[in-house]
Amino acid sequence: GDCQTREEAVALGVGLCNNGFMHHVLEKSEFKDESLYFRFYADEEMEGTSSKSKQLRNDFKLVENILGKSLLILPEEDDYGFDLEEKNKAIVVKSVRRGSSAEMAGLQTGRKIYSINEDLVFLRPFSEVEAILNQSFCSRRHLRLLVATKSKEIIKIPDCPEALCFQIRGAAPPYVHAVGRGSEAAAAGLHPGQCILKVNGNNAAHGNYMEVLEHFTAYRTRQLEALGLYQWVYRTHEDAEEERHQQAKCSVYLNGSHPGSSKDDSSLEGAQTPQTITSPLIISEETALISLTVDNTHLEHGVVYEYVSSAGIKSFVLEKIVEPKGCFNLTAKILEAFATEDDHFVKNCKRLISLSSAVATMPQYEFRQICDTKLESISRRLTNYQEFADELKTKVSPAFKQAIMEPHSLNSMDFCPTNCHVNLMEVSYPKNTTSAGRSFSIRIGRKPSIIGLDPEQGTLNPVSYTQHCITTMAAPSWRCLPPEDGDLDGSFGQQNGGTIQEERGLSVLLKQEDREIQDSYLHLFNKLDIAVKEMKQYVIQINKLLSTITEPTEGGACEPPSTEETSPPSLGTEESDPDKAEHGGIKKVCFKVSEEDQEDSGHDTMSFRDSYSECNSNRDSVLSYTSVRSNSSYLGSDEMGSGDELPNDMRIPLDKQDKLHGCLEHLFNQVDAINALLKGPVITKAFEETKHFPMDHSLQEFKQKEETTVRCRNNIQASIQEDPWNLPLRIKNLVEIIQKHVEDGKNQLLLALLKCTDTELQLRRDSIFCQSLVAAICTFSEQLLAALNYRYNNNGEYEESSRDASRKWLEQIAATGVLLNYQSLLSPTVKEERTMLEDFQVTLTELDKVAFYFKQLDESLVANTHVFYHIEGSRQALKVIFYLDSYYFSKLPSRFQNGGSLKVHTVLFTKALESTEGQSQPAGSSPEELPQQINGISLEKVQQYYRKLRTFYLERSNLPTDSNTTAVKIDQLIRPINAMDELCRLMKSFINTKPTQSGCSSSNTSGAGLLPISSELCYRLGACQVTMCGTGMQRSTLSVSLEQAAILARSHGLLPKCIMQATDIMRKQGPRVEISAKNLKVMDQMPQCAPRLYRLCQPPTDGDL
Repeated sequence: GDCQTREEAVALGVGLCNNGFMHHVLEKSEFKDESLYFRFYADEEMEGTSSKSKQLRNDFKLVENILGKSLLILPEEDDYGFDLEEKNKAIVVKSVRRGSSAEMAGLQTGRKIYSINEDLVFLRPFSEVEAILNQSFCSRRHLRLLVATKSKEIIKIPDCPEALCFQIRGAAPPYVHAVGRGSEAAAAGLHPGQCILKVNGNNAAHGNYMEVLEHFTAYRTRQLEALGLYQWVYRTHEDAEEERHQQAKCSVYLNGSHPGSSKDDSSLEGAQTPQTITSPLIISEETALISLTVDNTHLEHGVVYEYVSSAGIKSFVLEKIVEPKGCFNLTAKILEAFATEDDHFVKNCKRLISLSSAVATMPQYEFRQICDTKLESISRRLTNYQEFADELKTKVSPAFKQAIMEPHSLNSMDFCPTNCHVNLMEVSYPKNTTSAGRSFSIRIGRKPSIIGLDPEQGTLNPVSYTQHCITTMAAPSWRCLPPEDGDLDGSFGQQNGGTIQEERGLSVLLKQEDREIQDSYLHLFNKLDIAVKEMKQYVIQINKLLSTITEPTEGGACEPPSTEETSPPSLGTEESDPDKAEHGGIKKVCFKVSEEDQEDSGHDTMSFRDSYSECNSNRDSVLSYTSVRSNSSYLGSDEMGSGDELPNDMRIPLDKQDKLHGCLEHLFNQVDAINALLKGPVITKAFEETKHFPMDHSLQEFKQKEETTVRCRNNIQASIQEDPWNLPLRIKNLVEIIQKHVEDGKNQLLLALLKCTDTELQLRRDSIFCQSLVAAICTFSEQLLAALNYRYNNNGEYEESSRDASRKWLEQIAATGVLLNYQSLLSPTVKEERTMLEDFQVTLTELDKVAFYFKQLDESLVANTHVFYHIEGSRQALKVIFYLDSYYFSKLPSRFQNGGSLKVHTVLFTKALESTEGQSQPAGSSPEELPQQINGISLEKVQQYYRKLRTFYLERSNLPTDSNTTAVKIDQLIRPINAMDELCRLMKSFINTKPTQSGCSSSNTSGAGLLPISSELCYRLGACQVTMCGTGMQRSTLSVSLEQAAILARSHGLLPKCIMQATDIMRKQGPRVEISAKNLKVMDQMPQCAPRLYRLCQPPTDGDL
């Protein structure tokens, strides 16, 4: 057309683009008047057509919006406990069997089914859906159903006067704690975790559970015996465990009833006995109905899209956001672990202070006052942690933490991640053996099936399923007001007066040398603990070996004691039988520290063995044992009783001699290693820091104790030749002396730790750490479950199946650990966001000390839960234990099944979306200095991980002998390796770029490049990804939309010209708009100078999404 004005040109452009005749070069869904040249290209597929509303065949299109809930249904003896039917072209639930796993999960009659095991069954004909169910049941698979639901529902429950079939707890709002399996309440749709908003139309959201229960006859008339006898389904595993413990205490009152089938309701004031129901309740027509308006939790907002890939295959994308389950309970358990550690620390310090001598000088008095004040502060902190943990365990709604921008007093939510949502993208399309890029001869449009059954064969065609996971959240932050009372002033050593520097982050407030000293104290404290345990185990081995020399013992008679002291076994009064003793004695002498003890220490016990090389070998000092054949020393010893008979021959077999040689050599080496630790610079620093505290010994006296150890060793060596029967007693004396020496050293370390700990900053460190770790665990859980379901695939562009990619990833993390990639869009020029970066910089090193473990869950009394967590250990060595049911646990690598740990490698890549050139920062530093420092360290860690991963894959490649097969195998290895080498090169160029004065463009180039390049590099390495911005809303969600569009193009054949269109649609019509809806009063503005790639997909200026 010919346009006279700019307005007419814009109108024409909008019309042509909207009707599909032409396309904007950037594939924008909105056409605006911008200060750029307009460039169009004609739609060749539309030429010669008269339809103005026809969409492009390969456009990225929205198919359906979804509000649903994921249910986990286990196979039963005959079926899954439910039937489906087709109604109004939808797959709906026809019936649900009472008491079945399906009812327990919350499946209800009439509900629409969207997907079964990631297959979008609502797009299939009914015959194919039945085939999918039959195949799953024949394989005894779990069913993962996405079922349509509503945010609020009205449930009508019969008011049975005999008993209650549900339990309610909590207040504002009260929530369903448990529901009886197969009960009337379960059949009506009441499920654990639902919040009760109204009862018979009356508002109950701000009341407590008793106000709800008052409406039920059974509670009004029989409060102490209101509960029926059911197998209860609980809201959380913690609730189930709590009830199990209470039931065990009250089991004497249950008259022998089955422990798994009855519960007492602690919400009814604790000690009541549940009523036994011998027959199912029969509800008459006259029974009144109580109407409950409930709020459903953990809903999933989703959108289904479709597009035709570059290979001509119609592909489907289900994009959804999920509030991570168990987020609050997980935070509570971390706080409980911290409280337990603090409690132990306070008790030890108070015990030590109470044993010290009287205060004589002013410096001693001041030091004592500081210690007392800090201990009081730590005691208050652990009390708060215990209260916060109890509060979080009962928090139900909302199931996530909303963004709060204003400073506030400390509360339990300050330890939970803000706006934490898991973004899942599930991609499915028919499999085909034809190589990518060729035209596929499939009948995309044939009815009634889009993907699935072949009409001629009557079987399901194979479909490729892949799930991608990225978590979005607000960067961990500390927005708490300082305590109102002034009793904390002066109690925090050199860091106090901390409110002056309150605007800075932890990396500034905590000096690097102070953190290193504190870590060295803790590291040595744990090393000494493990070293003493190892030494005691050697002694146990020696005692067992000596007992087999003098008397026959049954195998396993001498188990390692659980107490601190180990008394040596008495040497025999019976005749010694060398042959019998040889068979009954210990065969394996080499000691191995249990993995639990090793991980508790936060270090590898092999480091002790490495330290042996610094000591002279003790093997030559262990004398020959042939002199034991002389019995003179035994005859003259007090241990020989009047009734003892001397054996005819006291020869020690050669293998026993060798074992005893080895055991004593290891024992002496261990003693040398402990002495070396106690003479090191760390213990010297601890004495120097605590010199004003009155102790029973000085540093010189402490070091002189080693001489006593040397004398004990000489006595042991003399006993070997002259008095072997007293050898156990000599060894026991040595162990006691070493143990006392270690205790003195640990006491000094405790005092030094107390002096150098800043209790106020430790509170802040705990808060940032908790927020970061909870998000990491939830992200890893989703990716782990995707891999266990064979849905994970980061190698799709090389045509690798999801099953193979999932198995490879599981083997990979078992061998090399898992990479955890935090991506930040924070701006160092904004004061609050720079503080977030400085806080997180310290947390990065603390997250590397966390280890993951896996255990099997014996019994699940909680519906729709794949995994639950337990936390053990200390801040220096935190252990996160993932409990999985047998179905998933059996799919883990054998190393994890056998108790092996999973190492976490944490990195952070950060880049602001606006130019920071020419802007000054405190102390004259460049705003780019901090991000560049963080990125440089992270890139080095990624490269180390990549080198380990490359070695792992090359070692396990097992290249075949056939030349053609070898070429294919090498290609499979080389192509991904070459891609990652190139990505590493690009990352180095971004990070090593020197700041210039070119203004906005130079910084933006790096900003638009570093983020997606780092994402792709970590994605190819199998990393779990968490994307952060100031609020967890606009910048982070937009970044995820860009990342997901890039994954679709890279791995699933989305046409390049559709990438921006897909990004635009997902950002403005996808499920992440719900995050903004949940935070109505919070804004996260996109910088004006952000790269064009990001600004294209901003929400409209009028705020309509």
